[in-house]
Amino acid sequence: MKYLLLFVIFISDIVSLHAQTADTVEYFMDYEGNTCGPDSAYYYRLAYKDGEWWKVKDFYLLEKVKRMDGYFKTYSNGMFDNKQGMFFYYHPNGSLDYKVRYINNIREGLLKAYNDKGRIIDSSLYKEDQLTKFRYKWNDAGNVICKGVYDAEGSGKGTEEYFFDNGSLSAKGNVIYTEHKDSIWTYYHNNGQVSCTEQYEYGRCTERKCYDMTGKLEGDCEEMIPPYYNKKRNNRYHIVDPDLLDDVQADYVTFTVKILIDADGRVLDAEMLTKALATNLFYKRAMQHLMHMPRWTPGKEHNRPVKMYTDLWVTVVRRL
Repeated sequence: MKYLLLFVIFISDIVSLHAQTADTVEYFMDYEGNTCGPDSAYYYRLAYKDGEWWKVKDFYLLEKVKRMDGYFKTYSNGMFDNKQGMFFYYHPNGSLDYKVRYINNIREGLLKAYNDKGRIIDSSLYKEDQLTKFRYKWNDAGNVICKGVYDAEGSGKGTEEYFFDNGSLSAKGNVIYTEHKDSIWTYYHNNGQVSCTEQYEYGRCTERKCYDMTGKLEGDCEEMIPPYYNKKRNNRYHIVDPDLLDDVQADYVTFTVKILIDADGRVLDAEMLTKALATNLFYKRAMQHLMHMPRWTPGKEHNRPVKMYTDLWVTVVRRL
């Protein structure tokens, strides 16, 4: 109860930006996790000594719920380091995002991740921070979208297959050291034709060939093209809503969002990256505007349209 009270006091701006004693540390953080002032903060961090280690809890400021909970071994020069034990991460609605165990800052054991409705979307086994034995990922409907089989010794070497939501093969290839692609990776259009082949050497792509929907060779192409809203690709959007501005007593408000665009160009989700000096109601109504944006040109990855995040600069104005 003591620490919940401190949190309430902080978001009410009753105390100063930084407060620190020999066994308690608390401060605001921006979207990237850097220390900042309250006006640009997305998160609030509270840490206190619990025996030899530091118990660290992060909170979403806007939603006023926990974001992360775990132990760090050291705190020095304003930085926490060396994760120890179970770490729990949460969605903004308060539901569990994922959980994983650390031993001396290294993932060890089973990682499980969930969507914001509580459905499992990732189950991965780690040994000394390397994927081992298996990994499965599911979409929100419960269909397998990734299957990985890895060396049981924990070298991170293995094979991975990815699937479209309808179950057809999307990509396959080899990995080393868990995260690095190796040898040949093949990607497919949703009609089963090859869309792209890539040759890798220890995580570095040395050759890429792309094919159209009929399987005809097109030559080289970019690995990824982000989605864009207009032909200038500046991804700027104006919301005309005088009532929304009256709510915050401003002539205009500008902020940046991370926006998710599906393979058909529709907006699926949006999340603020730079905090607007506004109310929770302002945030919700602005997000409603964005969810009804006109169609985008979808992003492309390995020569096929895919669901992808990008940044959007938004200005709420009284008139265009």
